[in-house]
Amino acid sequence: MKITHINNTDLPGSRFNGHDLQLDMNQNGHEAYQIVAEKLGHDEHTISLLKSEEHTIRKLFMEFEERLSMHSLIYPYGRKIMELREFREADVVHYHLIHNYLISLFDFEEMTTQKPSVWTLHDPWAFTGHCVYPLGCDKWKSGCHSCPQLDTIFPMKYDKAFQMWEIKKEVYSKLDLDIVVASKFMYDLVKSSPLTSHFERVHLIPFGIKLDKYNSIESKNISRKQWNIPEDHFVIAFRADRSKFKGYSYILEMLDKLVPNRKVTILTVGESGLLNKYKSKYNIIDFDWITDDLHMTQFYAACDVFLMPSTAEAFGLMAIEAMASSRPIIVFPDTSLPEVTFAPECGIVVEKGDTTGFCNVINELMNNPRECERRGRLGRQLAEKNYSYDVYYQKLMDLYKEVSKRKKK
Repeated sequence: MKITHINNTDLPGSRFNGHDLQLDMNQNGHEAYQIVAEKLGHDEHTISLLKSEEHTIRKLFMEFEERLSMHSLIYPYGRKIMELREFREADVVHYHLIHNYLISLFDFEEMTTQKPSVWTLHDPWAFTGHCVYPLGCDKWKSGCHSCPQLDTIFPMKYDKAFQMWEIKKEVYSKLDLDIVVASKFMYDLVKSSPLTSHFERVHLIPFGIKLDKYNSIESKNISRKQWNIPEDHFVIAFRADRSKFKGYSYILEMLDKLVPNRKVTILTVGESGLLNKYKSKYNIIDFDWITDDLHMTQFYAACDVFLMPSTAEAFGLMAIEAMASSRPIIVFPDTSLPEVTFAPECGIVVEKGDTTGFCNVINELMNNPRECERRGRLGRQLAEKNYSYDVYYQKLMDLYKEVSKRKKK
């Protein structure tokens, strides 16, 4: 088959944005490509949509839309994509994060009409008038009047969320495509939205990971020696990300309040230097974003517990990576994460804002290594059963065949 993935970029998020999929599809005898606006890698099947000088023009489009308080309406790149051979000859086109300054909604109908189309919804943006995550707001169910979150991602100077909601409603009413979501949490949102509830073909296909890459409990000491982490330390790992969606402020509150009875190492990935004020209390080892798979598996292997207190999450790939690494994970409710981590049997849920409860769970795990290991081993078993990359890959290939065959009738 000939499959083309469309996303704003290739390497950031490569595990879920189509980049790694097209690599494996090509290895398995298919002809697959990824079309992106920002190409950072060197893969020959990743097609750069823009020449170097065109990035300045794209930035002007971004600024213009922001001034007018609209989003994904004026970008001409959908037209340009339709002219590419990789689009014209594709059996199926798979869309990913199209709202990252890439495609005009007004071109989306024609694009999905020209080619059998699959659209993975990586977040709720598709059915809100503005925000990427509603964060407890239910106005997406009734038209997004008087948006309370104009300053979040894709900020609006003027409140035009209602107009954007209406534009999406009109565009989606004309679309004929298959939608993919990775969690029942997202599936239920899609079915609850007046914008997307009419779509009949919504497929729940959880992301999968290559489980053999992830280390077991026994590999912990090897990773710790590499980074000079003392054997008697309890290691807490998490993503250092100041985004309001990742719950970073709640982690800081917990670190302030925690009174450990063992020495603690804090291990982070994302943005280094954010925890300097804690160096007198904890041993801090922080990394910028890690793109090397081996380094990332060592990161998980070195920790005793992984924290993922996101306040908004459509799936949570790092959660299943931690599970595959046999590490217990702590999450917040009201996101996909309790579902994805099979809480409370495996994942541990702490109420949002309950800093005392957060500290108590950390201390309980610190004082009970057997419970850490029990939850870790269960996480690995659940990852093997539910998050196999081979199963994920095959489900997508089956969907592509079904979509392509249906369109040919």
